[in-house]
Amino acid sequence: MKTTILGTEQTYRKLLAATDDTEREQIYRKELVEPFSGLIAVMGGGDGLAKFQQWNLSPNDWTGDKAVSMRQNVDALSKANAWKLSEEALHQGLRAFQNFSVPECDLVFGLMLADLTNTPLQRGYTGFGAIPGWIMTIYGVPDAYNLERIQACTVHELHHNILARIFPHQMATWTVGEYMIMEGLAESFAAELYGEDKIGYWVTDFDMAQMTAVKEQFRGALEKTGFSTIRGYIFGDDFAGAQYGIEKVGVPAFSGYALGYHTVQAYLQRTGKTVAEATFVPAREIIEESRYFA
Repeated sequence: MKTTILGTEQTYRKLLAATDDTEREQIYRKELVEPFSGLIAVMGGGDGLAKFQQWNLSPNDWTGDKAVSMRQNVDALSKANAWKLSEEALHQGLRAFQNFSVPECDLVFGLMLADLTNTPLQRGYTGFGAIPGWIMTIYGVPDAYNLERIQACTVHELHHNILARIFPHQMATWTVGEYMIMEGLAESFAAELYGEDKIGYWVTDFDMAQMTAVKEQFRGALEKTGFSTIRGYIFGDDFAGAQYGIEKVGVPAFSGYALGYHTVQAYLQRTGKTVAEATFVPAREIIEESRYFA
């Protein structure tokens, strides 16, 4: 398996130094978009730059007034040693699975900067890793909170990548319960490697006073399918609407993340397994053996 770590810091400094829009777009396409061409093909193909722009990643962010903010963001990531930390986290996460039989595939990883102003609930960072072969850890505005979680976020996305190789996703039959456990395992992996104090807002910001009611809502929905419905339970009503293609199902933001994390934690405590071991267990079995819904 070949692992490619993109040198995005150098790319971003080239973009900042570019003298015109044509040069800037050429750099962006060659050094950021092309390495993810396989991902773009899996997600429907078309112009790669246009796809990146749908993901809030654009060469337009590196010119004019926006370039001032982006330079500050690059400098903040550099000062925090973010590129080294994310790379080390990726390799540490891979080592956790080195004694397990995981279907192999080449891997491309990039620590990316994006304009996340239209997603204020994400606390300035996010990621993507659900399709085998490609992982992004994505920052908007780096700050003390999210910079402390760069390693945890990276291995969270890496776990998605590994799980998707072990249990390939079938969107037509994927269930709320499977998505919930996917997120729970990923965040439990982050906690196992970097400590529970580094887990994400999607768990820590959840109002546990609502957990009993949310658990009841999920109890009858664990086998529901349909991607819009599934995402409604996982992301919650604050994300519902046309922009995200998510149905409103009556649960708070990130309910699926929080419930998934606590379900997986209950399973790990009952079985004594590591997250790597639990990764090979079907989601339905984790839910049942956790007894979190009992």
